[in-house]
Amino acid sequence: MNYFMLTETRLFRLIRGDSDIDMNVAYQDFVMQVIELCKQSDNGYKAVALTYAETELLFVSGVSEEIDRCAKKALAFVQKMLHFIIRDSKNIEFTEEDRKVPSGLRWTGQNTDFVELIYGLHTNKCINDGDVSLKEMLMAFMQFLDFEKPLVNCYVTYRDIKMRLLDNRATFLQKMTNELNWRMKEDDRKHAARR
Repeated sequence: MNYFMLTETRLFRLIRGDSDIDMNVAYQDFVMQVIELCKQSDNGYKAVALTYAETELLFVSGVSEEIDRCAKKALAFVQKMLHFIIRDSKNIEFTEEDRKVPSGLRWTGQNTDFVELIYGLHTNKCINDGDVSLKEMLMAFMQFLDFEKPLVNCYVTYRDIKMRLLDNRATFLQKMTNELNWRMKEDDRKHAARR
């Protein structure tokens, strides 16, 4: 899955300074790429790709008046399509059949942290070599961790995570990394003290 496909279009090459590209053709090509993307079945993939393009377009300014205006039109189109995808995506729900085998474990952290964790696992392709949709992963982990209520619109939560104004937006994963490194140092210190 190429999450960067929209930023590899003629429109973005034009924004980056390729002056041999016709602006109207580049815009129409971009719109067609967005439409083709929206025909995909995986809402998570669509949401990530559109959100990435949205973020890139938000920071286009000062190229030229015409290109800035074209980027704003493209941004408006991406935001509208993203709105439709998020609105039309179904909430994840479990049937009684799904809940028959409890793991005995339950998630007690924040829902935002859970979404960040699942997106991190999905991005690193460490479940089924990456051949699994976000929705499948969310359902499996939510079932395994005995979520009482299904998460509503995980794609909106991911979008909120992306909008964090920090150098490291993955705050939960960073906290996990820091605490694990601290734990290993403490284990090493205790082991050395026993010698």
